[in-house]
Amino acid sequence: MFISDETLRVIHLVARYQSITSAAEQLNKVPSAISYTIKKAEEALGADLFIRKGRYIELTPAGSYFIEHSKTILTDMDALRRNTVLVHDGIERELTIAANNIIPPAVLAAFIADFERQFTSTTLTVSLEVYNGCWDALYSRRADLVVGAPHAVPSTEGIISEPIGQMEWDFVVSPQHPLAGARHPLENTELRQYSAICIRDTSVNFTPLHAWLLEGQKPLFVPDFAMAIALIEQNVGIGYIPHHLALPLLNSGTLLKKPMREHKHATKLFLAARSDGMGKVCRWCMDYFQQPETRARLSGG
Repeated sequence: MFISDETLRVIHLVARYQSITSAAEQLNKVPSAISYTIKKAEEALGADLFIRKGRYIELTPAGSYFIEHSKTILTDMDALRRNTVLVHDGIERELTIAANNIIPPAVLAAFIADFERQFTSTTLTVSLEVYNGCWDALYSRRADLVVGAPHAVPSTEGIISEPIGQMEWDFVVSPQHPLAGARHPLENTELRQYSAICIRDTSVNFTPLHAWLLEGQKPLFVPDFAMAIALIEQNVGIGYIPHHLALPLLNSGTLLKKPMREHKHATKLFLAARSDGMGKVCRWCMDYFQQPETRARLSGG
């Protein structure tokens, strides 16, 4: 048994108006053509869908069931037709973006909002990665595009990459910490006795990195910077925080920035994607993140 989507639409229209004549007017067809379509559908189904009552018709119980459960079929057929055209035009059905966890959330939220307005039929997934986990997501094909991948491109083969700025870091402690009163650049020997608050690298196939961890120093791994900041505030440990996260806390006196003898360098950030199979959606994202204002915000500006 095969019922075309055109036949389904005719049946739904007749059910809505409870009139073959009204449905025929809407479709710019003669009533006999609509009656014939319904008759052939009922024969194919082996069930009556309508009860004729003079000029009007009503759904039978079987007809009501058919209308209710064929709505999703029409929706799926519309989506199938629309998505087939999109794929033909180079519009990806799905796109996965891996973002470095140091990227300001507000920038990602603004991007997602703009993306949804631009590509209503593309399913977007945004995941957070830590350090080399960004590159790992791209090279292992867990992501189509990576935003804020750190340091340097591991291998340029099959990869399109663009530098998008650098992220500055602040070394911070609580105002109640034993190091809070120190005015000299802190030495590594002074710092090793305190736990380093770290976020674990999400890489599987690349060498894991740490924002900061001295040899012989105890690491304390936490899931995100919100937890890291809370623990530093409570004197549980010390560590580096991206400048855009540290600044309001430094201004309020919640945390103190301390000078270091060996200060952590700024992290270079890259935008990167695989060159093979790149569609229009991914290209749009590449252009979006390379806009001067967006690039500045990505690095906390």
